[in-house]
This record gives sequence, C-alpha cells and structure tokens, in this order.
Amino acid sequence: MPTSAERFKRTSSQLNALLDQDPSEAVRQARAINLNLPDELEGINLMGLSAAVLVDGGVLAKDMSAILEGLSLYRELHKYFPTDDVTYNLANALIASVGHPPQQDWLIHQELTRADRAEARRCLWKVANNESADRSLQSQAWTNLANQFSASYRLGEAHDARLVALEMDPSNGVAAIGIARELLWLYKQGNCSEVTLTEAAMMAKVATQHYDQVVQYAGVQFAKEISEFAGRFENPPPRVAHEDDFVYWVERERLTLAPSVELVDPSLGKMDWLMLPGILERQKNSGGAPPPIFAMFNSLKSDFILARDLAWCATQEGVWPTTGRFSDTLDYANYGPDSSALILAHRTSLDLLDKVAVTANHYFEFGENPRDVTFGNLWRGKPDVNGIRPLSEPIRKTILGGVTALYGLVELAEDYDNSTGILRSQKNLRNAGTHRFVVLHDLGDPDNSRKAPEIERHRLEEFRKEMLKALRIARSAIQMLTLSITQHEKGLTERIEGVIGSMVVPDHDYIRGRDQ
Repeated sequence: MPTSAERFKRTSSQLNALLDQDPSEAVRQARAINLNLPDELEGINLMGLSAAVLVDGGVLAKDMSAILEGLSLYRELHKYFPTDDVTYNLANALIASVGHPPQQDWLIHQELTRADRAEARRCLWKVANNESADRSLQSQAWTNLANQFSASYRLGEAHDARLVALEMDPSNGVAAIGIARELLWLYKQGNCSEVTLTEAAMMAKVATQHYDQVVQYAGVQFAKEISEFAGRFENPPPRVAHEDDFVYWVERERLTLAPSVELVDPSLGKMDWLMLPGILERQKNSGGAPPPIFAMFNSLKSDFILARDLAWCATQEGVWPTTGRFSDTLDYANYGPDSSALILAHRTSLDLLDKVAVTANHYFEFGENPRDVTFGNLWRGKPDVNGIRPLSEPIRKTILGGVTALYGLVELAEDYDNSTGILRSQKNLRNAGTHRFVVLHDLGDPDNSRKAPEIERHRLEEFRKEMLKALRIARSAIQMLTLSITQHEKGLTERIEGVIGSMVVPDHDYIRGRDQ
C-alpha cells in the first residue's frame, strides 16, 4: 500500500502534467480532492496542491471561480501556516484574482481592486524582506512586487525592487526584462539620456541569457523582440570606476535625481538633472516671470540633494566638528552631529512627501488650502457609507484626463499613511525623529537600555538602511510628480488649437555666473 508521501507525489505529478495539457480538467480534478483526511499533514499538503492547481489552472483556463476557490484555500492555509511559501502563494493568488486592468476602465479597475492589491503587496513585502527566507523565493517576491508597482506607475520603486531581485538571483531574467521594458518606455517619453537606452539594452542582454524564463513570463514574440533589440548593441567597453567616492556611492545606492533610475553619466556634468517640461502659462500679465511651480520644484530638488549629502557626510570620518561634550549613557549609544545628521537626513527625505503633495495641489489646481495639505490626506475624500474613501473628484478627473502617473502617488501615499501599509514603519520612524528622540547604537542590544516612552532606539546599521530607503521613496515621489506634470502638459498641448508660444526658463547656475 503506498504511503501518504507516495500518494501525494503521484497526485502532484498527474495534476501538474494536466495543467499543460488540459487546465480545465486539472481544475476539475483539483476540486475533487478529498481534503478531510485523518492524516492532518497529508490533508495540509493536498490543500496546498489543490490551491496551486486551482489558481494556476484557473488562470490558464480563464476560470475566475477556480482562482477564487484557490485563493480561499490559501487564506485558510495562511491562517494556520504563515510560512514564506504560503505567504508568497497567497500574494500570487490575490494577483491572479485581480487580473489585468482593461485599458479603457483602468482607473475603475485599480480602485475596485485596491484592497486586494494592497494585501498582495503586504504579503510580497513580508517575504522579500525576510532575510531568513530562501534567496530565490525572495528574488521572485521582489520581482512580483516590482510588477505591482509598475502597474500603478510607481516606476522608480519597481526599478529598485528588480535590481534587488537581480542581486539576489543574477539569473532572474524576468527582473531584467522588466527593467529593460520600462527604461525603454521612459526613454520614448523623450526626457531621458542615452544612458537610459544603453542600460535598457544591457538589461535586455541579461534577459536573453535566460531566454526560456523570458518566454515563460512574456511569451515567444516578446522574447524575440527583446533579443533583436539587444542584438543592435555591442557590448559596451568596461566602465571606468568613478574617481569620486561620493559619485560612486550615489550611483550604487540609486540616489540620482534623474528621469529614471540610471547610472551616472559624467558627460552630463550634473547628476541631478531631472527637470520640469515646458509649462503652459495660465495667468495673464505674469510679467515674464516663470510660474511658481518652478520655485517649488527647485526647492524639492534642493531639499533632496541636501538630505542625500547629509546621509553621505554622516558615513564619513572627520566631517563634523567635535565641539560637543556628551555624557556616556553606558549602552553603546551614539551622540554627536554625525548621528543627528543621519536622523535629519531620514526626516528631511520623508518631509519631502508633504511638499510633493503641496506642489501637486498647486499645479493641478485641486483647490485644497496648502496649509492643510499632507501627503496622506490630499488624494481621497471622506469615507462613504461602506467606510471606503473614494478618490477626490478633481484627482479622479485629472487621472482620467491622461495623467495616469498621478495614481502612483495616490498608492504610495496609502502604503505610507495607512496603518497596515508596507511603508508605514517609515512614517512612524519619521514621526519619532520629528517629535521625540531617536537614539542609535553601534554595539550591544538597544533593548537592554533604560526604557523611556520619549526615546526610540535603533541599531546604527539598520537605521542607515532605513534612511537610504527613505531617500529612494522621496526620489520616486519626485519622479512620479514630474512624470505626472509631463503627461498633463502633453495633454494640454494636444487639446489647445493654434500656435502655442513658449518662454525659455534659463539655468539657475548660468544666470548666477556659476556655470559658464
């Protein structure tokens, strides 16, 4: 008589073979599996198998009822066994149940599915950031999370996630192809440098080295197109390492403020060359001065650059004056301007999110009092009878008018502001650094320090990682704002009849005589 393990192996092989040949039959047989067995472990294993076949078979057979049945089984499994594998599969089942948004009703689809998509992001985020998880699974989680970001125009975050996925698994051709595809899209918008195109080609070459994986993910036709695209480029000469350690650090940590997340191109002269597009003048008798949006955008960039510089200087020896004398608290805590600079860099980075919201409110004329605008409260109205906060009407109309990148800011705000959002810990940390005290420890266990509700303690290296994440969040928000403005200006230009006049906004350093 076969053992339970042998029975499971046989059933699994049969169903997986059927998925390729007849997914509808695989679904039928998965539904027929008896899950009420006296052997609890066998029942659990069969539940996982049934859930996987129902979801995968449902996708192949376009059977939504099967997908939802599989999702229900994964929820039941996750309730009792929240392992990395189950959490990852629950996320994928949620994504399968959401499906792909139709082009015409994209915004309606995004709104109707926002709760399920947020849950999927939480599951993927948990697996991706679990250092004890299998690295291959982590890489897949980062890749799928990137796809979720991309679907809402959170392109900078998607790029970051795919690079982490490739770092964990260099053979992840799906992550490479995702980077190539989005860099190409950004390049075609007309605002990127040639470095963007070169990077897209290099990532396409990485993807073609893992052709079978790309075919499985994106189909034969797309894999061929990527292969042909990659073949148009010769392998570039080896890059010479940047002589400036700061420039090398900025590139490695993906902290340039450019239209896309890209390598530093020394020929451009400036690392942070993200600029607004041409802005159509809305006011009469402006006196020839550029609109206020340019002052706001310049300030956003200035604050970001300062926060990044603070972060860099805080990691360097001998930058800060040693004029302070501090009492040692005997718990390996760090005190001095270098620690304060790290905390201030984190806080300044996330303070930029509120300024992004204020800038969007002004430029898109949403009509809110700028003194009341925050990144968390701008985008949605008051809760309806079901407790759901719909998009505010001006924002809904703007997105429907073609400014789809604005939805990325809406979703980023939810991940940051909601109590269950994947970035909520960043907001909590920012609030602690703003209103109370954050103390950093380079040795020992911070939990062994004397407790006080006014003090939040963190390990120095872990806080540095959070600070870099905050900088990337701010960078992505500014990039999304710029893309949103670009989309809006393009739409205005297409709708206005007749000749459109323009005024050149000069370079600030050139006017001041600093960049002749």
